[in-house]
Amino acid sequence: MFALVLLLIILGLIAYSVRLRNDLLSMRNSIDKSFAGIDMLLKQRHDELPKLLETCRPYLEHKQKALQSVVDARKAYTRATSPSQKAQADQRVSGAVRNLLAAALKNPNLKNNASFVQLQARIAQLQESVAGERDRYNASVNSFNDRIAHAPHALVARLARLRAREVFEAIDTVDK
Repeated sequence: MFALVLLLIILGLIAYSVRLRNDLLSMRNSIDKSFAGIDMLLKQRHDELPKLLETCRPYLEHKQKALQSVVDARKAYTRATSPSQKAQADQRVSGAVRNLLAAALKNPNLKNNASFVQLQARIAQLQESVAGERDRYNASVNSFNDRIAHAPHALVARLARLRAREVFEAIDTVDK
């Protein structure tokens, strides 16, 4: 009888551990999916940047530094791999685009250019979508990290080799 009770307890603990592991894996996969959403939106924004540069270039020939800053920041993003690297690169791109748009808005001919207005609106819409996705991603990461830091999830996470994830935080690396 004692052996049967012990066996049931062991099976119960195994089942509980499997459930905890599956929950953690589900959270990890959700984080990965959310990050893929951020990455997709950022790539869409980056695909709009060459069009923005070509639209602005004839009007801002005297602002080569602002134009080149966007190009360099975009290249840095393509080399980034981790969430923290992508966050830094995204901040650099955002700052370069802000500087370019500030210079562009001082030019009345460019400010009234339909293509420029459309691209500016598209980039702003994508940036807003990125901010929403980033909030969801960071909430998921924080929840996951909290969970794997406390028992009994910590033990299961250690056995499953699950590590804390990085948040996608805004890091101020904008060139002034």
